[in-house]
Amino acid sequence: MELMNCPQCEHEIRQRIGTICPNCGYTVRYFENKSNRKQYGKFFAQSLLIPFFSFTLILLTSMNTITFYISIPIVLFLTYYSCPIRYKKMFYTTYERVLFGSIWGVSNILILFMIYNLLDEVK
Repeated sequence: MELMNCPQCEHEIRQRIGTICPNCGYTVRYFENKSNRKQYGKFFAQSLLIPFFSFTLILLTSMNTITFYISIPIVLFLTYYSCPIRYKKMFYTTYERVLFGSIWGVSNILILFMIYNLLDEVK
């Protein structure tokens, strides 16, 4: 259990969202410090843009066998780079973990199926 000082009265309280200070009534908000907010925003942008970029890359390079084979390791690296497990300390709730993990999993499974089908056509 992580503790923090209440910003209003300096009383020690839990850092969990929704915790109410027994001394002054201050409620811990979702983003208590700005570094978490920046990291969360960065991850959110990555979770939307990287699968879209990977899909576009595979589509554009599928016309040429050499560029297609070059793009596969790039897509696999981007899949690893955008993995929510790398950002697990950033999530506050189980709902967030499940939501971002599901979105990441579904989008990357679809991309991997697309790669598989295109590899099958190349052979």
